[in-house]
Amino acid sequence: MTQRRAIDQYLAQYALLPMGCPELESEWQHVMVLPCFDEDPLFIHRFAQSFKTASLLLILVINRPVSSTPEANQAVKTALAALPSHPLQLGFNLHEVNPSFSILSIDLEALEGATPCNQGVGRARRVGCDVALTLIDRETVSSPWIYSTDADTEWDASLLSRTWPSEASAVSLPFTHRATEDPALSHATLIYELTMHHYVLHLQAIDSPYAFHTLGSSCVIHSHAYAAVRGMPLRNAAEDFYLLNKLAKVGPVHCARGAGVSITSRQSNRVPFGTGPAVGRLMDAKDPCEVPLFYHADCFAVLGQLLQLFWHWSNEPETDTQAQLTEHLGTAVGADLQRLLTQWGYQKALRHIHQAGRSDAARRQHIHTWFDGFKLLKVIHLLRDHHFPNLTLNEAMRLPDQWPGTHASTPTALRDAIYQHFGWTESNSR
Repeated sequence: MTQRRAIDQYLAQYALLPMGCPELESEWQHVMVLPCFDEDPLFIHRFAQSFKTASLLLILVINRPVSSTPEANQAVKTALAALPSHPLQLGFNLHEVNPSFSILSIDLEALEGATPCNQGVGRARRVGCDVALTLIDRETVSSPWIYSTDADTEWDASLLSRTWPSEASAVSLPFTHRATEDPALSHATLIYELTMHHYVLHLQAIDSPYAFHTLGSSCVIHSHAYAAVRGMPLRNAAEDFYLLNKLAKVGPVHCARGAGVSITSRQSNRVPFGTGPAVGRLMDAKDPCEVPLFYHADCFAVLGQLLQLFWHWSNEPETDTQAQLTEHLGTAVGADLQRLLTQWGYQKALRHIHQAGRSDAARRQHIHTWFDGFKLLKVIHLLRDHHFPNLTLNEAMRLPDQWPGTHASTPTALRDAIYQHFGWTESNSR
């Protein structure tokens, strides 16, 4: 399917555009989507400072779950009303922040009521990205990239002028969590950030195409790929993980180097899991460094062996897979993985990969499409739950092989070493 046809089909059949998308007279070079629920309106001023000269349209999707009160977004609505504004149609207003930076606010509650709790931020991002795609399609926005972020971020405008690989489906941007005046909050956030880096480092070590960070607050999505995977999943959490997992199947997710996005360290319960709730649990702990949050390196070693076996089986689908699992991974681990793979119908998948993959490269692509980031995580969780329990940060820093390509003696030094390993600039690590 051509890129043009994919976008046309998506907008016609799958886009979530409550009341359609208004026609805008102005044009911008870039577009960014930000879901907004119960936020301090100070972020509007922060973005205005960051994008003084950027040709940017910020699509602000104001939403609230049914479990909250209508007053949750009043402060943001009041702040927007103080800007020079142009009502467009029900629920849509254009706000001129400066000559080159505007905000298109979408009041999702006015358009369709409170958001179902099981769709939450995913629905808000979906509406925002679908409006962005429409504006790109109309050439109201000239760049084909949709920038995704949250209200707790701070951006360097130079990120908008970067050139991303044309073959990429998305870009995972460098990020860091800013320290706050609350040492406990900063420490807890640092530990949780290290868990995210730890996972990516280990996927890198086994050469997985899913070795990238999955933060909706710091990523860029190619509009054609977004349409090809039928948009943002309607989930109240992990919508960014599931979207990037889908995008990685239609094109590589590029891991950017250099400067990135700064994120405020904060405790939040906007979503049922993720950074905010995890930081809260760490702050409740007597010693956050003794909370078992880090997957054991042996989980990834087994995963790497399993992927190698899977590659071998795709070339020889009549292999006795159970015997090889036992031989290479042991009786207990092999039996558990055999049961999990059987639940997924792996033998049918292997036959398809063998028949459809007419070259080594094609077979590897088919394997990575089937054995995707979600399945990789399921394997890690099975190994964690039954064979290799999670480690605390203290344990993970003492044991060898826990931080591929990096080494440090303190959490802060470890974070800085990881930034250097990823090629993230020093200015982004503070």
